[in-house]
Amino acid sequence: MGGSAFGELLRDCRLSAGWTQDELADRSGVSSHSISVLEAGRRQPRLSSVSRLAEALALDPRRREQLLAAARTVSAPPRPAVARTAARPRPGAPCQLPYDTRLFTGRARELDQLLALARSAPAGSASGMVVISAIDGMGGVGKSALAIRAGHRARGQFPDGQLFVDLHGHTAGISPVAPADALDWLLRSLGVPPQQIPEDLSTRSALYRERLADTRTLIVLDNAANSAQVRPLLPGTPGCLVLITSRKRLTGLDDAHSLAVDVLPAADAVALLHEGAGPGRVPAGHPATGELVRLCGHLPLAIRIAAARLRHHRGLDPADLVDRLRDEHQRLAHLTDEDRSLTAVFASSFTSLAPDEQDLLRLLGRFPGYDVDTCAVAALAGIDHRVAERLLESLLHHNLLLQRTPGRYLFHDLVGLYARSKAGEETGETDPDAPLRRLAGYYQDTAARANEHLARRTRPGRRPEPAAPAALPVLTDRPKALAWMRSEHRNLLALLGHPALVPLPSFTVSISAD
Repeated sequence: MGGSAFGELLRDCRLSAGWTQDELADRSGVSSHSISVLEAGRRQPRLSSVSRLAEALALDPRRREQLLAAARTVSAPPRPAVARTAARPRPGAPCQLPYDTRLFTGRARELDQLLALARSAPAGSASGMVVISAIDGMGGVGKSALAIRAGHRARGQFPDGQLFVDLHGHTAGISPVAPADALDWLLRSLGVPPQQIPEDLSTRSALYRERLADTRTLIVLDNAANSAQVRPLLPGTPGCLVLITSRKRLTGLDDAHSLAVDVLPAADAVALLHEGAGPGRVPAGHPATGELVRLCGHLPLAIRIAAARLRHHRGLDPADLVDRLRDEHQRLAHLTDEDRSLTAVFASSFTSLAPDEQDLLRLLGRFPGYDVDTCAVAALAGIDHRVAERLLESLLHHNLLLQRTPGRYLFHDLVGLYARSKAGEETGETDPDAPLRRLAGYYQDTAARANEHLARRTRPGRRPEPAAPAALPVLTDRPKALAWMRSEHRNLLALLGHPALVPLPSFTVSISAD
């Protein structure tokens, strides 16, 4: 049977029962829009929907089997010759995707992953669920641009429309959009009259799922605050693709495909600078190019702001801009233009943190070294190491910290500059240098313990007791002690030279050449 034959059979069964499409929708739970599409033969029916329709129509066993058999053998409607790679858009289907920027650069691997998910969406995930991708990354890394580019590339596969809503999870001066308000917008976009939109959140969400049932719709939920904000906005049946962007890792969405977006590789960062600055503005091979993108932290937003300054200030040489950005105290101020600001981006992430997370980020802004482990952070903050681990993991999930090595945490360069700008704010310490003294005491004690396994001779005498919380790494043999020393070498040197800790009681570390 062809698609039209199934549709005619469904229509005959409905008319035999004397029902309109709306009446059948009320009794079956399948939306009237979906019934209309199925009867017109514009979509392959899902057996789950056909079973619900047959049950609502109270078909006799023979008629029921005829309808199910027709659904099993139905073929997809032929594609028009002029659109071999895209389905015919449904008349009146919403298309809300924002414009696709010409400055999109790189991201080939990430884009391929999203397009593969788009191709799998009609059939659902391996477990038969709606296909969801949660895209996370630090502010300014280009999550929204990636989702929008993927949406435009895949929109032909979603003929029932493309919905877009900015949830303002991290927008300066704007509160996150409540799920009920987001559903109001989405339902209006799907053609539901305002007076028919329920007040209750759960009922509103149920109507939204009904409207999306058996459709092929793309939903982009941009700038989400957390999993709870987006959970009521997810369709209930396969066929749709949901792309979610957030600065926070949405670990509460168990069925979502996670896609972490990092800063750009050097070559893509340079290409973005050239494209954004305009033709000939940054000559190929210019000696300042590499340092310029490095000072921008390879962060797309920072590079685009720097490129815009070069594009609009013709007298500004790339080397001059590099000279300005070398000043760490003013770098974030220079990475600002008409309506974009790195400081504002990081501030909106900071304000979304809990108070104890904000305090820790301020303290980490005072850390003089490179990367840090849980024990050192516990000493710095004067807290239990389990609490330190929880707070560090939360900052990691907010993409305010990086983890290049398991168990060790560090800032992206630009986030580190922002954290240092916040370090002078009140953290509850009566003595502003107390955190660094606790940290110095921790390093002094741990280095002495490590030295017991490393030194060929140890000095006689009593080892000093730690003044910091006794959260110490396990250093039970020479390899562990040597690994700790190598991990902390830069931090120890930075701490010894810190002006707030002079004079610092010295400690001797002996490491053999092997």
